[in-house]
Amino acid sequence: MKRFNIKDRELERQGERMAAPARGFLLVAAVMAVPGLFFVVTDLAQTLGIVMLVFASLPGVVGVALLLSASVARWAARHKLFA
Repeated sequence: MKRFNIKDRELERQGERMAAPARGFLLVAAVMAVPGLFFVVTDLAQTLGIVMLVFASLPGVVGVALLLSASVARWAARHKLFA
């Protein structure tokens, strides 16, 4: 993959390092959320489904935060304006 206009290699590396664990956190959240959503929709064990969805939201929020931080770091490595 070709990198365009990278001026700060260290920020680019930090962004790449944050993106890998973010995918793992999002995968864990998805694995927990799918059965929880199934339980809530089918009304088999609604309380268990809600608990699973709440627990799935924790790694989901961490994964999204890491992805946003990685994208900001990679954007800043190019010295482009944010606004």
